[in-house]
Amino acid sequence: MLSRIPILVALAALSLGLGCQSPTTEQSGAVDVLDDFEKDFFVAFGDPASWKVEDGVFQCNGTPNGYICSRKSYSNYVLTLEFRYPEQAGNSGVFHYISGEHKVWPACVEVQGLYSRLAQIFPLGGAEGPRSDGDEEARATARKPHTEWNRLEITSRDGVIGAKLNGVFIGESGPYPVRQGPIGLQSEGAPVHFRNIEIREF
Repeated sequence: MLSRIPILVALAALSLGLGCQSPTTEQSGAVDVLDDFEKDFFVAFGDPASWKVEDGVFQCNGTPNGYICSRKSYSNYVLTLEFRYPEQAGNSGVFHYISGEHKVWPACVEVQGLYSRLAQIFPLGGAEGPRSDGDEEARATARKPHTEWNRLEITSRDGVIGAKLNGVFIGESGPYPVRQGPIGLQSEGAPVHFRNIEIREF
């Protein structure tokens, strides 16, 4: 009987290991890389001349206020992207569940890109729902200098939006009444760069 104990322990450990590796709902699905400006986005509001692409980086000069919008609508997904402010620590944001007319600012839920309040989550443009200011201590710890690439990971699950900054969880908010729509990248007063924009639906 004693000789069987190591075998049973090994089998139990193997079972636990396999369980940890089994994919969650969020891990399933193919990754869609949004790296083609013309194919994946359009300038929904503002001046198309505000935007250009160089070496795979979407560059916006920040004026006038406006945003680009994904051509596809999304509901449940994980969105990751990197951004930086090449000059001053500026302002931008990532729009979710865009609905209604294209204007400044559209009805949507924004994950804040303002450098001092990165990853706050709130409704905008007449959209309804709660807001989350997030964990300020976690934000301060996770945030890199504005000229470096900061990474946002944003999860939308049944109308609840959660945000991580450089791998650190900042907060979540919802559920929101509108739970589906295009994604937008904001032009708001300062030069901003975006790259490595990827989305995985589940």
